[in-house]
Amino acid sequence: MTSPKQESDQTISGIDVMRGVGASKAKPFWADAWSRVVDRRGAQLGLLWIGIIGFFAIFAPVLANGLPIWTIQRTDTGEIIRSWSPMLDSLTSTDILLLIGGVFAPILLLLPLRATRQWRLGLVCAFATLAGSVVVLIAFVQYLMSGSDPEVLSSPWLPWMVSFSVSAAVLVCLFWLVPVRGMPSKFSISAILLLLTGVICADRWVQPVVTPDRFVRGERDGEMENIYTLIPWSPTQSEAVFYSRRPTTTVSNAYQMVADEQLDDGIAFFIRTVVFNISPRLEGLRIDNDARSNLVEFVASGNEAMSTGLVESGMSDAYVARFLELSVELQAYRKGVEAGDAAGATAAAEAAVAIVGGIDAASRNSRIMITDASDELLDKVEERIGFVEDAKARFDDSYGRRDFYLGTDPIGRDVLTQMLHACRLSISIGLVSTGISVVIGIVIGSLMGYFGGWVDLVLSRVVEIFMAIPVLFLLIVAASALPRNTYVMMAIIGCVTWTGSARFIRAEFLKLRNQDFVQSCRAVGLPLHSTLFRHMLPNGITPVLVQASFGIAAAIIAEATLSYLGLGPYGQSSWGKLLSLTTGETGVFLWWMAVFPGVAIFLTVLAYNVLGENFRDAIDPKMRKAAH
Repeated sequence: MTSPKQESDQTISGIDVMRGVGASKAKPFWADAWSRVVDRRGAQLGLLWIGIIGFFAIFAPVLANGLPIWTIQRTDTGEIIRSWSPMLDSLTSTDILLLIGGVFAPILLLLPLRATRQWRLGLVCAFATLAGSVVVLIAFVQYLMSGSDPEVLSSPWLPWMVSFSVSAAVLVCLFWLVPVRGMPSKFSISAILLLLTGVICADRWVQPVVTPDRFVRGERDGEMENIYTLIPWSPTQSEAVFYSRRPTTTVSNAYQMVADEQLDDGIAFFIRTVVFNISPRLEGLRIDNDARSNLVEFVASGNEAMSTGLVESGMSDAYVARFLELSVELQAYRKGVEAGDAAGATAAAEAAVAIVGGIDAASRNSRIMITDASDELLDKVEERIGFVEDAKARFDDSYGRRDFYLGTDPIGRDVLTQMLHACRLSISIGLVSTGISVVIGIVIGSLMGYFGGWVDLVLSRVVEIFMAIPVLFLLIVAASALPRNTYVMMAIIGCVTWTGSARFIRAEFLKLRNQDFVQSCRAVGLPLHSTLFRHMLPNGITPVLVQASFGIAAAIIAEATLSYLGLGPYGQSSWGKLLSLTTGETGVFLWWMAVFPGVAIFLTVLAYNVLGENFRDAIDPKMRKAAH
């Protein structure tokens, strides 16, 4: 008995096809467009890099911080005096709000809830807008009150009054942004969020100034026990011994380099001063400038093989022997300093000075210079021994084992820490300024496209005026007249670069205003804002969203350029500012200061541009047809 034949394909009739039998459920437009975007390798890499930058923008204050996560302070007898978190005390209200959002937003978006992911994303954006508005307005109020009476500014009730007043104003104006049904629900959820935001802003009204060096000294003296984060450096933390250190240099290595430099430079200065100020007219010492350079190298190295060249240049064997003796004494001086033997180093220095004293100087001024160099060699014995002992001490403590993974800048600040903290500036400049420009462009462009006529004519002239404004030069002028902070830069970029969005929306609305669904809106008497932004805007927003990704990249470039010129936000880390330090304070090229910030700017701008191009291709019917 044979089993019936299994058919892999099921036959359906034409009527079933018309009824939709066997057809897969169509995705919504935006879900379909997004799935097409994330299927592309370039978009995946771009989203991955933007996600990395966003992660560090949120968590940089707790991943790279020179203050301990936790500190235990003890007395000399070992009794605990205090136990607290200096890192937590140093966080600003913006830091805390971003950390809260960075933890709970992914949980809300990734949990398998009944609500759609679009609704949850809208809820996160609404919360971010409400909290961000409070922070920005409070910062603006603080700027306006900066010149007020000191007694008023020091009042304990001022932070709470300002914070809750601003929160109440934002609640009244923007509570409708929360995407939930019913005005009471919108108002209640917004009130809870803004109450929490107001409490955090009032508590962090003034950021305490705590220096990381205090905890380093406390741990070194045995008074504190500190637990540090992954990268134990703050963006502004600096020491003179860390100036322009290469990547992977440790603290102990930096101290050792300084000790070696101090000793080498001191001996080299003494040798050069002596050799270039002795009299060339002495019998048996007739040498030219080239021979002087050879003599400097001979004394510094003590290489007897070089004596042949000195003799050929006119130096007698007696002087060769004298300078060889000088080299021996200076080597003894070096060994004494490195061993911490002050008496031995001083004795060697005195012997070297005595040898030099028996040689006539070229002039009276030359004798003074030789005397000063001799005094410097003798007087700085203890100081140079101190550098050597500091270097040895760093090899034995935890502070000395810290590493500068990407090197330091010309004033001794850790490059990796600054790059991580600069992620926030780049992300915020790009997103906020582009968001402002998109909102302004949508409002003006929708009015131009919907009404047409004289409204379109007048607003088109306004668009042309703003298109003629050079953004970079405007930012440079504003940096000299307005406060140099992130908010001012965001506002200027957003209020000037909206013309592209306005022109896109105008073109779309000119096509949509005579369609049937718009005529139906007019016929039923819907308000103008409902017709424009609830019914017409979703059908014409696509080109604006594509253009916004390119606008974010342009804003990041503008901020980097301004910071490179030294006119960026004051007191904030920036990739452009790091690039400006490439040549250092002495004009020496520091390759790591050019490579790492430059690559970060390049990859971030490239990621947004690639994402915008892929998004454009995914929503353009012609491009989708060509791809097939």
